[in-house]
Amino acid sequence: MQRMFWTTGELLAHGRSRRWIDEEVRAGRLMVARKGHLHLPSADPDVVRAVRVGGVATGATAARALKIWAPEDELLSVAVPATASRLRHPDDPSAPLGNAPVRVHWIGESLPPVSALTRIAPILLVLEHVLLTFAPEFAIGLVDSALHHRRIRAADLAALRERLPGPLVAVVRRADGRCESGIESAARYLLELAGVRVVPQVEIPGVGRVDLLLEGRLIVELDGREWHGERFAVDRARDAAAARAGYRTLRFTYQQVMDDWPGVMSAILTALAT
Repeated sequence: MQRMFWTTGELLAHGRSRRWIDEEVRAGRLMVARKGHLHLPSADPDVVRAVRVGGVATGATAARALKIWAPEDELLSVAVPATASRLRHPDDPSAPLGNAPVRVHWIGESLPPVSALTRIAPILLVLEHVLLTFAPEFAIGLVDSALHHRRIRAADLAALRERLPGPLVAVVRRADGRCESGIESAARYLLELAGVRVVPQVEIPGVGRVDLLLEGRLIVELDGREWHGERFAVDRARDAAAARAGYRTLRFTYQQVMDDWPGVMSAILTALAT
């Protein structure tokens, strides 16, 4: 992992001079996040903003930097030591934090050395903050994604549960790394709560891999945020193949699942009842 961040003290301790640091900054090879904190130009912009505040990225902000699915969030999530003071604005290090769009998570634990390299909170802390912040059907998508992309192992879930209050422990127990998108995870979680038997990412002969298989007979396919118009014919061919194999298929968009879940659930339960 390439290191992206340093403090001035760290560079001086490794034999760099203040003159060298100033020259690197003038040349654009190093950039200043806030006084005493420097980064490479290629560092993730929102992680830089978290450093500017006075902490490290966590929650959905960190998840996006780690390339795992995260719920939509207008706020910058920053983990800040309980002893920190003088938090700054994420876009102006000369200004106080004030009413900036930042969600501050005050933490009492010490961060591991790797967080000094990346300025990203450890993954279990990231997941904890997401679970404490978002509705369970959205938070479970991030846990599933972390499993799917091997940011955590199934064995790590026990340690995650120990960090959480009781009601959220039950949410983590429903994590399933087979899900390949957050929208899949949200739909799976809500369907399971309704008592529907759901298996994600099922391979059906003659059809291919489907997003969700409900009660062994209803296929639910979920579109991502992007419109894939070129897949229209392919998807309809798959639906026809599924029908010949005895399956019914329902398709829903990202917006339908996220904005009109009651309507989606009603359509699914009606299909299962017929």
